[in-house]
Amino acid sequence: MHVERTATYDADLPTVLDVLVSSELANARTNAGRLDAPVHSVTDADTAPEAVTTVTVPADRIPEKARRFVSRATTVTIRQKWDGKGPDRASADFTVDVGSLPVKIDLTQTLTAEGDTTTASFSGEIRVTIPLIGPKLEKLAVSQVDAVLKRDQRLVNEILAAR
Repeated sequence: MHVERTATYDADLPTVLDVLVSSELANARTNAGRLDAPVHSVTDADTAPEAVTTVTVPADRIPEKARRFVSRATTVTIRQKWDGKGPDRASADFTVDVGSLPVKIDLTQTLTAEGDTTTASFSGEIRVTIPLIGPKLEKLAVSQVDAVLKRDQRLVNEILAAR
């Protein structure tokens, strides 16, 4: 299922990008999701950052409709591979690997400088490869992505305001 979403952040692009790949945001995300602390790493921070965050999601935290496909905790890996640091535009391959679940999330995240703010656009595909019920679960996955992106916009702006 194709998705396109936008978000606005209250800072210039280089500052927003620094927050998006930060361990501070990775920790804020897991705290907001009531998950254990993540394993987070950033490489090439000065040129073309790649951030990888791995979290464990207990089975009882997985949406009910998807829970029947897992009997235990699932390891989720979120990867952002940026093409540079702006200052006017930067894009990243944004992927989410949900471990044992047959879900694939591949997005392109593009940041565009808009003066004192930065606009982020997300575009890509969410696929669930389960015969017959895959499309229903894709809709569920899209609703979860919407909730996460909305929460993420709030978290990023809170971190930016504290700087």
